[in-house]
Amino acid sequence: MVRSSFAAVAVLALMSHAVGAVPTVAERAPARFSFANWVEEIIANPDGALSPEEAVVAFYATANNTLSPEHERRDGLQKRARCYEQPNTDAYLPDAVACINQIASRGGANCPDYALCVIGHAAITADGAHTSSCNDCARGAGFVLDACTRPGSQFVEGSEYAYGNGNELIRVRAPG
Repeated sequence: MVRSSFAAVAVLALMSHAVGAVPTVAERAPARFSFANWVEEIIANPDGALSPEEAVVAFYATANNTLSPEHERRDGLQKRARCYEQPNTDAYLPDAVACINQIASRGGANCPDYALCVIGHAAITADGAHTSSCNDCARGAGFVLDACTRPGSQFVEGSEYAYGNGNELIRVRAPG
């Protein structure tokens, strides 16, 4: 009898602990969508990643949620995109997302073109030493979108260096 009572108490203790471990509403709230993380998903699994259209919807669905402090590169250095450097050169966000998708889908090959992508009302260009992979250029553009797209806005403009290359500046802006 003592053994069965002890077992029952142990099970109840475990159950009460498990019930207390249920995440709160705040813990279950979605984090803000990250274009930089989306680029990583494209690189890792192109067929399983969100489409550009789905990525834009995910961004707007979570745009008012807070984002973790500055995005950090894998080497621990912080990325600090420069936003809205050139007046009246804002790119249309859905077109910029489609460009990033196009660049990331090129893979790890060197991306030597100055005009990496132009779609609709968005252009992604590279200034400086053209020695980065297309994946790293897409990563830089993803950081620009994360840092420079304002909640509720359909436009973005800014620049950041290609991931791992401080000599190749990636710009997201309107074509022209």
